[in-house]
Amino acid sequence: MKRKLVAGLLTAALTIGTLAGCGNSNGAKENAASGGSTDASDAGAADAGTQQADSTGGETEQSQSGEREKVVFWYSHTNEEGKVFEEAIKAFNESQDKYEVEGLSVMDKQKIIVALAGSEAPDVVEVSNQDILSYANSGLVESVTDMAAADGYDLGSIYAAQALEANTVNDVVYGVPFASQIIQMFYNKDILEEIGYSEPPKTMEELYEMAEKATELDADGNISRLGYPLFPLASARQELIYAFGGRWWSEDGSTLTPDDPLILDSLNMNLKFREKYGVEKVQAFVASANTNRYTENDMFFAGKQLFRFDGPWLATMAADWGPDVNYGVALIPGTKANPDLLGTSRYETNSLGIPVVANNKEGAWEFAKFFTNSQATKDTLMGIGNLPTTLELYEDADILAMPNFEVFVEALKTENGVQYPKIADLAKYTSLIEEYLDYVYNGMKTPEEAMAELAEQAQMLQ
Repeated sequence: MKRKLVAGLLTAALTIGTLAGCGNSNGAKENAASGGSTDASDAGAADAGTQQADSTGGETEQSQSGEREKVVFWYSHTNEEGKVFEEAIKAFNESQDKYEVEGLSVMDKQKIIVALAGSEAPDVVEVSNQDILSYANSGLVESVTDMAAADGYDLGSIYAAQALEANTVNDVVYGVPFASQIIQMFYNKDILEEIGYSEPPKTMEELYEMAEKATELDADGNISRLGYPLFPLASARQELIYAFGGRWWSEDGSTLTPDDPLILDSLNMNLKFREKYGVEKVQAFVASANTNRYTENDMFFAGKQLFRFDGPWLATMAADWGPDVNYGVALIPGTKANPDLLGTSRYETNSLGIPVVANNKEGAWEFAKFFTNSQATKDTLMGIGNLPTTLELYEDADILAMPNFEVFVEALKTENGVQYPKIADLAKYTSLIEEYLDYVYNGMKTPEEAMAELAEQAQMLQ
């Protein structure tokens, strides 16, 4: 039974792409440059250089001083980001004299799952909220709701509602949210001015008008500059749909709705653009853009993309690889019919979970509170370039002074984040969405045909 549980968890963990773990330091850039994607949580072990790789859980022990209880913390960051995490661990250890936290960078999902399902688990683990939900459904992590209630710790007054919801199963919170991950709209100011505009679009209809004016072709009819935000592919599948009010699932997170009329509105505008410039020509540009994503040849850094739906980490990459690009950041617009959709984006978190088999749950809980709700939280978020989950930090001057964070925090405050449905077959559904979107993008099926067929397929999922 345990072997089947581990196998099922691994399949889901390695299939569903997430934003969690994306940062603005060398870790994200090195991953992208090596062919990885910061849209997905990658498998593979790494060491931050601060602990030996054989550090695991075990019986609660006293430190060498004979006074402190050991708390083992596994986190999913490496290199410079790993060093930032170690600074937070040091701050906790210096803030009290009961516990001694030992940190270890563990990026290997298989190692984490096997540990949580066995007897060598850490006391606390930092992973994506999707991982937390998966672990919770398998009975591998403790109820944070219960631990907070026993401690008189008011989760709702500290963390954003959507941050808690992202870590909730059946009204029980299982992960303490640490960092938010969302997407907003980057735009090239010089291109916008060139085509006669002084500010970014307020609606998707305005965006389309600007996109047509900005798109350029070379002498052979190939696209040399793209106006419409068809890339990154994950943003076209999500934010470009959400901006129209379209949803792949209902608000209850259990009903799949690929035939949502507002999805069709988005896809028909998408297809209109593709047909205007040639389906094959658009696909060729997008393929090239995908190959060069997050490198020095990135289309946005090269001034060949007007609009880019992406995360705050793009700013630091642009500073290194596209220092000459003159860009701005604005909330993703809604439509004329639904202007209140301004800033709508997928919403995910990095979160701390406490394994059911942890040996020092009390120490883990004390550390989880400190790590997610203290000065060290702010320092860590600023160090790795991630957005906050606590309401207090939404108003923090230093956080808002981070590059473009004011816009991203404004989006967080709207609570317009779209979260993944809490269904067992999410990985299968995501794969089917991508398959049927390809049919539309390649002109093989109309949006109506593709989504109708996808709806039939979705009925067989759980």
